Amino acid sequence: MKKILFILIAIAVSASSCEKKFLDTLPKGLVIAQTTNDFRALLDNADTRYTYNLSQMSGYVDVVSDDSQMDSAWYDWDRNRLHAKNLYAFEKDVWLPDGAADDDVWKQNYYLNTLTSNILEEIHIATDNPKLQKQLIAEAKVHRAFAYLTLVNIYAKHYNSSTAATDLGVPIVKNPVSLPKLYRKPVQEVYDFILSELESAVADLPDKVDKLYSHRPTKASTYAILARTYLYMGNYEKALENANKSLAIQNFLYDYNEIYTGTPRPDGVVKLSRTTDDEMLLHKTSVKSARVTDYYMLDSTSFDNLYSGFQVIDEDSTVNFDLRRLLWFQGINLKGKMTAERAKYVFPRNRYGLDNAAVDYIPISTPEMYLTRAECNARLGNLQLAMDDVNKIRMNRYKTGTYTPMSPTNQSAVLSEVLLERRRELYGKELRLFDIKRLGLGVTHLMPGTNNPGFSVPANDPKLVWPIFYHNIELNPEIEQNPR
Repeated sequence: MKKILFILIAIAVSASSCEKKFLDTLPKGLVIAQTTNDFRALLDNADTRYTYNLSQMSGYVDVVSDDSQMDSAWYDWDRNRLHAKNLYAFEKDVWLPDGAADDDVWKQNYYLNTLTSNILEEIHIATDNPKLQKQLIAEAKVHRAFAYLTLVNIYAKHYNSSTAATDLGVPIVKNPVSLPKLYRKPVQEVYDFILSELESAVADLPDKVDKLYSHRPTKASTYAILARTYLYMGNYEKALENANKSLAIQNFLYDYNEIYTGTPRPDGVVKLSRTTDDEMLLHKTSVKSARVTDYYMLDSTSFDNLYSGFQVIDEDSTVNFDLRRLLWFQGINLKGKMTAERAKYVFPRNRYGLDNAAVDYIPISTPEMYLTRAECNARLGNLQLAMDDVNKIRMNRYKTGTYTPMSPTNQSAVLSEVLLERRRELYGKELRLFDIKRLGLGVTHLMPGTNNPGFSVPANDPKLVWPIFYHNIELNPEIEQNPR
């Protein structure tokens, strides 16, 4: 298939539905890929100005989690985002015919799968640079594996070694051009595929790349994805091993005292971009229809309980020791006091200058690896090592001189501190729902615009799993729907 028709199909199919109208979204000016440089151009498609690219991954995932406590303005959204409102309210029916939204998360990740799968099918013709060819194969595998890790954690029950062989996962489509039936594979098979892709890729990747190319997978980011995968599987030894490998290559943490201009408001932060962020291991973003800064918000009680590093001076002023309170959230006045109805997460817009962008950055980053390592060490009984990583994060996030490192007492207490810091530091990264599922937690959402409980589900409730968009099932009736 040397004319590389697959490139056209990859853009159009969005294997989410195996849509038959291939020509509907064909981009203009395509070049037939024949050389490694041609394939390199395809794998460098991380431009967030376009709807489909290799960086966009998820959106509205954490409206299901306790990291989202919505205000009334959010809840009054129009029908284009009706599914997000229904997810937040744990409604039985999420994708309604009168809602205008499509499932861009499913569509984007299966687009990514289609593109990378077809690159893997055809790149054998590019023999001009064998070393680069191997690297490109590895990059495609990592992108594909990460897409499946995202999909299986949104649309399936959390991994459970006792039931993973029978729990429904997501379709695995290795050859999209053949338009196979989209039967859902077991969760275990999906995870086995993810691990196989990542493990076979890592040897042919560079340790790291110039930050200009932060969208390209590396050894550091691949070990990080492996660490996340094994953590979700409850294999703490392997998660620890891979977190250590990632941090051995790239372990930088910003000291927030050095990126803070001194202005007690979220725009008082030194600007970065995806090409200058030293904590970023792999550039990933929200989908264009769902910026995380639109829906991550907390009521004042939840906010103060989570980010408890502050001291009330009097009724008008508060001293904030945890600089994440000031730099990540909108709603605190110039005297440091929380005054808004909701503390709204705005860090990506300010840190990366994304006020007018269509997406927000949710990269794989070094802080996640420190906290993955900390959790694994806590669970494996290495309590001092676990607290060392927690203390390191906090020392870099609190005002200088306001945090006293903690010493381990017992395993339960250390694990609690680790999980608390994990929730704090990974806020806004579209990971909380996955932790809720794996930790067996329930969720209570406030009635939007109030401090009154509104909607709740217990641990392991089916409504913590996203339903599949009804139109995808209409086009592919072999796809089984998730119960709610």
